[in-house]
Amino acid sequence: MSSLYVCLSTVLLWVSGRGYEYYYNDWTMRGPDEVIAEEGQSAVLPCRFTAPFPGRTVSGSVIWFKKDSLSRHVPFNCIYYGLGHSRSKLCENVIQKDGGNRYRFVGNLSDNDASIMMEGLNQMDSGYYKCHVDLDIGNFESLELMSLRVRAAGGNVPVVSGTEGGSVTLPCMFTPPSGITLQLSVTWMRKEPYQHKVTFRAQSNGSWTRVNGGNRYELVGNPKKGNASTRINELSVKNSSTYLCLVEHKGWNKNKPNDYLVQNETRLQVFQITELFPIAMLSISLGLKLLALLVMWIILLRDKTRKEQE
Repeated sequence: MSSLYVCLSTVLLWVSGRGYEYYYNDWTMRGPDEVIAEEGQSAVLPCRFTAPFPGRTVSGSVIWFKKDSLSRHVPFNCIYYGLGHSRSKLCENVIQKDGGNRYRFVGNLSDNDASIMMEGLNQMDSGYYKCHVDLDIGNFESLELMSLRVRAAGGNVPVVSGTEGGSVTLPCMFTPPSGITLQLSVTWMRKEPYQHKVTFRAQSNGSWTRVNGGNRYELVGNPKKGNASTRINELSVKNSSTYLCLVEHKGWNKNKPNDYLVQNETRLQVFQITELFPIAMLSISLGLKLLALLVMWIILLRDKTRKEQE
């Protein structure tokens, strides 16, 4: 049940921005209006819901639809048997095949979260998606569609390295959606295992405050200038992983308020100092050999010059 516990999930993203939010008959469902990510990277499609009979243990299935011009198909479908069941982890661990293992359930139905992650994005993934839950207490889906926009790749996924006990900055450079936008929050998620690490929220005075996550994280970039880079202090080898940076924006589209979620990916490698020691020794050894060769060359050159002068 460990992965269910660590999935604090995207509830942290929708306190101020909301995005779409649909109510009906004691059910609600909400998420961003548009998710923006780069080709070749990953994107989380958030889906939070509330259901009648709060607190009741539920079972059922999670279905995600993609709407095309003429029809809709199901890129993701998984079954959840409920806490305590011998097969309760099927939904949380499922990877749905669609031209490769690209869809993964990262939510937690016990916490009213039906989010999924799409990996290896391509231009064909752009489109409109809808979250549907079919539970033992009823079924529900929003009338609103979530847009996924896959931008052309801006380069390779950044890879940063650090040493245990030190610090490193995870880069997160992004292009805000067009139009007047306001940054609301910056959230970092770890991909394996999927886990919330930290959330920073914009304050009315222009500052940013860490509202959830360890004090080892510092927002060092300026999100207003398209930079949400974050420093991790007191590194551990266990921190090595791929991370997702999710920047929530509030903007306007066709005179309607929209909630945007821009996502970027970066990789972190943390080494123990003992792992770097052989590399350092090899560098010193090569340096000494080069120095010896240089000294020999100088001696030979000096002897040659002396003989020519005689």
